[in-house]
This record gives sequence, structure tokens and C-alpha cells, in this order.
Amino acid sequence: MTSLKTPVFLTDKPAPKDFWLNSVDSLVLFYQAAISVVIATGNLPEEFKAGLIEDHAVIFAFLLFFLWAVRGIKNPIVQFIRDLYPLAAMLFFYKEIGLLVHQYFDWTLDESLISVDDELGRIGRRVWNFQQFYPPMRLLNEFFSIGYSFYFILMPLSALMIYFKAPPAKFRAFMFSLSFTYYFCYLLFIFLPAESPRFYMPGLREGLKGYWISDWLQAAVEKNAFPGGSFPSSHIAASIICIMAYPYLGRFKNVVLFLTLALFAGTIYGRYHYFADVVAGSIVGTGIYFLGPWLERNWPLVWGEKETARG
Repeated sequence: MTSLKTPVFLTDKPAPKDFWLNSVDSLVLFYQAAISVVIATGNLPEEFKAGLIEDHAVIFAFLLFFLWAVRGIKNPIVQFIRDLYPLAAMLFFYKEIGLLVHQYFDWTLDESLISVDDELGRIGRRVWNFQQFYPPMRLLNEFFSIGYSFYFILMPLSALMIYFKAPPAKFRAFMFSLSFTYYFCYLLFIFLPAESPRFYMPGLREGLKGYWISDWLQAAVEKNAFPGGSFPSSHIAASIICIMAYPYLGRFKNVVLFLTLALFAGTIYGRYHYFADVVAGSIVGTGIYFLGPWLERNWPLVWGEKETARG
């Protein structure tokens, strides 16, 4: 019986046999082609453009060769790497977006997003003003830092639970939906740039004082985050996709759900996103949660002879 929390598209029917280049693989390759076009038509220096496009061409060729070379190998370690490499690809491509986010437009949506937030009840502004005038306890800051940091665990945890406990078709639908979510958000970051509260609003740049997790999170954000990748919140969108893994979490389901809700709250509390970003991320994530599995099953860009699916 299909779980009530699982899209109707993800039934327990026998998994179709894998092509050596399946829907997830071709989506990764398709994104590289698409982002190369975006780079080529943007306002970056020509030498810089050429370097980025060349990098994508090399990665494209290497990935294509790797997938072809391991097409018939049944070694579980090789198969594990072959199936989960899209997680690493998402992180790698995120770093690049920081270089591209203002290549078309020099404006940002921040003022518009602040206005929308004000119309929706000034939720973010109320929280940030309270933090400014009544500094919260370090323990409270640490709790929300733990919640926001759970994002770094939720995605690989969900992928592993589905990989080892669910039929192959469900894992492929999950990985496709997650990849599609991130790539869609990356492109929106370029065409709808927004800096986020901590980069845009005076007085919110300094991190909140907590303990070890807060310090680690602040260092990680300073090293990896960039102004311009706020709208919509890809963290929120991806977290909704990870709901696909909840039926396989067993007795830890409620703990993961609680920490996911803390993640949602932490995006506002930690000044990482406007409330409008969270709403937009929820809409994107919910839409792809239901449409992604259907799109994966009908994705046309697969090639090669059929192989035996992962059991």
C-alpha cells in the first residue's frame, strides 16, 4: 500500500530496468549544457566565460565516460558512487552560482521582498528587531543553529535511507526531484537575485552568539554563502523533497520532523532568508515533490541498453 506521505507516482511497482544513462544522469548533463548557455550570454569577461564553459565541457565529457565505463559493473561500492554522485554535483554547482548571480542584472529583489514580508505580518523584521534590542540567550541561538545546520544532515540522510530501504524507482525519483529542485533554484538565483537579510540589511551581518554549533555554522556560512542566492530558499525547497524519505526513517521519523521544522524556523531566526523566501521555497519544493516523480518517469533523455536494476 502506498504511504499517505508518498506521492501517488511513487508506488511499489516493480522497478524498471536502468539505462546506462538514466534520467538523473541526463538531468545533470542537461543542467551543465543549460548553465553553459547562461554563461555564454551573460555579461562576464570573455576570458572568464571561456574558462567556465571549458570546465563544464570537461566535466560533461568525464561524467559521460565514467557512466559508460561503469555501466555493467555490479560492484556495490562502484554502484553506490555511481548512484549518489549527483549529491556532490549539486554542491559543486552551487559554488559556481556565486560567480554568476549578477552577470545579467545589477539590481536585487531585497526591497521588494522586505515589502512582501511587511505585508505578510513583518515576521522577519519582528524577530530581527527583538534580537537587536533584547539579545536572546546563547542557548536559544544554539538551538536554532542546530536546526538550520540539520540541513547538512537531512539531505544525505534522506538519500541513504531511500537508497538502502526503498525500491530503485523511488530512489531515482527522489534523486531526480532533489537535483531538479536545486538546478531550478540556481537558475532563479541568476535571474531573480536577492542578497538575503544578513547581507542586505544593516546590523544583521554579525552572527548570533551561541556555542560550538553556532560558531561552526557561522564559519561555514562565511566560507560558502554569497549575496544573491536567497530567493527562493533552496534549503526549504530541498527539505520538502526530503519528506519522501520519512516513511523509511522508522522510530526516528518524529525526531527528523522536529529538526526539519527547526530548520524552517532557523532560516528566519538566523537572518539567512526573508519570510517571502521561505514561502517561495515551500511552493517550489511542494510543486516538485508532486511533479518531479512524474517528470522523472517521462524524462526522454536516456540512452543505452537496459541493465539489471539495483536490487
